[in-house]
Amino acid sequence: MLNSRAHVVLDTLLPPHAHPSLPHGLFDAGFENFYQNFARTANATLRHGFQLALFIAIWISPLLIGRIPPITLYSRETRERALAAMESSRFYFLRQMMLILKNVAALCYGANREVRDAIGYPRQPDDLRNTPNESRSL
Repeated sequence: MLNSRAHVVLDTLLPPHAHPSLPHGLFDAGFENFYQNFARTANATLRHGFQLALFIAIWISPLLIGRIPPITLYSRETRERALAAMESSRFYFLRQMMLILKNVAALCYGANREVRDAIGYPRQPDDLRNTPNESRSL
């Protein structure tokens, strides 16, 4: 289970209404359920990398903008600046940690049907919402 600090980092990364056509945030897209499955089934390297990336986002990213950790002490704008600093750091390792955070978030977010519909992603042949006339045979 994610702690409250990790929840704040992920909500800052992908909040609700980040774009007019995307009303759902990461947690609206079912990240809690996704994470339970992810923690059980994902490759150990990715799981540990994700945990390390969350730790760095919480405790290191504020230092990149001259603030005292943890990141949860600050407003959304300050948290966004800290995560942006992590993403554009001159240190490759910090940029890779942000990439892991974004990758795991995207795996959940992109799997949500409402998000896919909002961005215009075509329905897949095995989508249960297809009527028999809409589905294509393979």
